[in-house]
Amino acid sequence: MAEAALAMVLAAGPQVDPIDPGPKTHASPISLYQGRHYVEQHNHKRICVRQRESKNDYRAVSRTGRYRGAYQFSPALARGAAWMIQRDLIETGTPKRVARGVGQQLRMNPMNKWAPFWQEYAFWIVWDGGDGRFHWRHTVPGTGCW
Repeated sequence: MAEAALAMVLAAGPQVDPIDPGPKTHASPISLYQGRHYVEQHNHKRICVRQRESKNDYRAVSRTGRYRGAYQFSPALARGAAWMIQRDLIETGTPKRVARGVGQQLRMNPMNKWAPFWQEYAFWIVWDGGDGRFHWRHTVPGTGCW
């Protein structure tokens, strides 16, 4: 079902530009991305990370300017996530031309410019079933995220 929804979003055209930031905050507990990398039993951890890292602000920029977006990705991690998203889109049936276009737009922009859906997609693909939680190790001390 999530793949079908993504295909509909991608097929809709320019109004779903990956770089359209949409609302500044999205405090809902419901993940905008619910594709094959989404892990329902870990969703509370995603919510905790998002709250601790940016107070649910998808346009957030750290004090140093290095980390960006709701999940505070470094530029290198955001670029890597964009490549992973592009590959995942192709693997799940998105036309290569469309997937490459999305990947290129994401790589060319800092994460705080990405639409919330794509930031959440990036979180889940990097989270990798929990194996990627070390990316937020500094979020953890004293927070109870996990």
